[in-house]
This record gives sequence, structure tokens and C-alpha cells, in this order.
Amino acid sequence: MSLFSQFILFAVPGVLVYFGIYYWTPEQLKRGKNLLCAFFFFLWVPIIPLLPLAFFFFVILEGGSISSQEIVERFRLVPIQRGDWLIVIGALVATLFFDQVLEPVGKKLARIEFLKPPDYLPAPFNPLKKFKFPPREFMGSPLLGNWKLLFSFIPLHIIAMLSEEIMWRGYILPLQQGIFGDLAWLVNGLMWAWLVHFGLKWHFIGMLPGMLIAPWIAQHTGSTLAAFVVHAGANSILWVLLFLGVLGLGERTREKPVE
Repeated sequence: MSLFSQFILFAVPGVLVYFGIYYWTPEQLKRGKNLLCAFFFFLWVPIIPLLPLAFFFFVILEGGSISSQEIVERFRLVPIQRGDWLIVIGALVATLFFDQVLEPVGKKLARIEFLKPPDYLPAPFNPLKKFKFPPREFMGSPLLGNWKLLFSFIPLHIIAMLSEEIMWRGYILPLQQGIFGDLAWLVNGLMWAWLVHFGLKWHFIGMLPGMLIAPWIAQHTGSTLAAFVVHAGANSILWVLLFLGVLGLGERTREKPVE
């Protein structure tokens, strides 16, 4: 697969996500649609098909077969080696660290007209809006007792992340290593951050460390699963916040009388 074809594979989902964030979601909101459903529909619909598409390319373009052994070898779905777990945990900690350290940068960039997030977008995705902890709602949907939201959002989120890792780290990264050698992770991460996630313009610096760490850990360990652990581990913070909101801990905190 040529470098131009790889560029297209990163850019097309990025363009679709961009239009989803800035045009299609606002249009659905004008029609009275639910923000949570509209936003993540347009965010994930361009991403989830990457999973079957990666296997399609493997079979059609490379003549691979749908056997567990060939799939594991081609997409590097090998278990994380015992000696690599410390590096993987360190990569996860580094991702979370840089997310926090660079948060003020995102707030400053979000005030620039060209880079600002759409007004409909609430916290924590919009850095210009105050995030209440624990949350009472998520993307306009109440959380208290809303187990249906929690048990539908998390599996879909996992599938979306797995789709990204299978395509970008499992399928594309080995091809890029044949072109760029030891610097393949850098090219992969920059394309992932600035092409696929171009719609998150205010976050184009803040997201960069995490989106470089994932391909680096995949290339360093030779395991796509290592990148998935780092990717999912960083995003699991959101799941914890949703879980606390569903339990209603925020409600109990507010209702507790001051002694």
C-alpha cells in the first residue's frame, strides 16, 4: 500500500469526523435529536468500519486468509510480554500526565476563533466550560440511575478504540515501518492526531503526546494489544466518571447537610 493510500485512509475518517462535529451534529440538534446519540453517531460511524476494513485489505490486497494464526501475526495481536508490562504501564501514566499538563494549552487554543470548539459541546470535551465532579449528566443526558447509557456507551467505545488500533497500529504501522523504519511510530502518530482527529482543533497540541505514545509502544513491544491497553486505559477515566454519575454520588454529595 502506497504512502498516499495510507494518507487517504487517515484523512477520510478525519474529514467525516470533522463534518460530523461542526455540521451534521448541529443539524441534528436543530431537529430536536439527542446530543449524546447525535455526537457519538457521527464520531464513531467513520471509525468502527475500520475494523472490518483492515481485515478486508489484508485478505484482498495481501492475499491473507482468515485464520487465527495469520491474523495474530499480521496484526501483531500477540500477548504483551511479561517484561514489557512495566513499559506499558509507564506509557499509560505518561499519557495521563501529559493530558493534565497540557490541559491549560487546550483552554488557550480554544479561545482562538479558528480553533474553538462548537458551542453545543459540553465539558469535559469543551475546555471552555466548567466540568462538575461528579457529573450529573453526560452530553445532555442525565446520569443518575442511567445504567442503560453506561452499558451501551462503554462497549461501543471499546469497539471504536479497537477499530482504530487494528487499523492504525495493526495494519498500517507495519507497512509504515517498511517505509520509515524506526521513525514509523512518529509518522503514524502525527497522521492519527492531525488527520483523523483534526475536528478536535483546540486539542491538537494536548492530544499529541498520547497519540505518539500509542504507536511508539506498539512498535517498541511489537504488540498492537499494548497500544490498545494504553489507549483504553487513558479513556477509562471517562468510564469511571460516568459510573460515579450513574451511582448518584454527586447527588448525595450535594444533598449532604453542612454541619
